[in-house]
Amino acid sequence: MNICCTPHEAAIFRSDKDLKRRFEPVEVEVAKGWPVFVNWNGRKHRVQNMIDVWVVQGKWWADEERRVYFRVATTGGTFDIFRSGDDWVLSKVLD
Repeated sequence: MNICCTPHEAAIFRSDKDLKRRFEPVEVEVAKGWPVFVNWNGRKHRVQNMIDVWVVQGKWWADEERRVYFRVATTGGTFDIFRSGDDWVLSKVLD
């Protein structure tokens, strides 16, 4: 699995206008804390590239959730996923 991509790919994948919001539970297989497979739509998609990782921190004083997002290029497309407690959530899918 690559942790980066070419500058051209990075420019393409950072365009949120091409992403469809989902917010649905998915099964994610992890190795050393990093997603390696995403099981979505009845198929197992291998993570080929880790495009981006970022943290969204809610209002800590209100006990809002801290989320670590992963934008991954898989054999089935490009997904934004995050962990919510013990569960994984698919938040966006690249068209």
